[in-house]
Amino acid sequence: MLAGRWRLEGRRWRRTEPAVGLRALYNYTYRAEDGRHVAMAAGEQFLLLHKANEDWWQVRRASEPRWARPFFVPATYVAELDPGDTGRQNTLPPSQPA
Repeated sequence: MLAGRWRLEGRRWRRTEPAVGLRALYNYTYRAEDGRHVAMAAGEQFLLLHKANEDWWQVRRASEPRWARPFFVPATYVAELDPGDTGRQNTLPPSQPA
């Protein structure tokens, strides 16, 4: 089961608490076990689906639909966003520190 609290509404499971937003801190690429090339860019936003362990978290891009295939990111390369920060974009160019 995915992380968080869920409730059954009719025939569907719904999350009872808002999804946790994440922001990538660094660029990172790897090849998954199934051969897919997975890449994330600094500043990209994700929705946390499951904390598989302390090192790898399962996510989905915030811009993708719900049925998009999830993937794993290293936990140390992402930061959790405050609930109010999920819609805000970083206005600094990528070359300048925050």
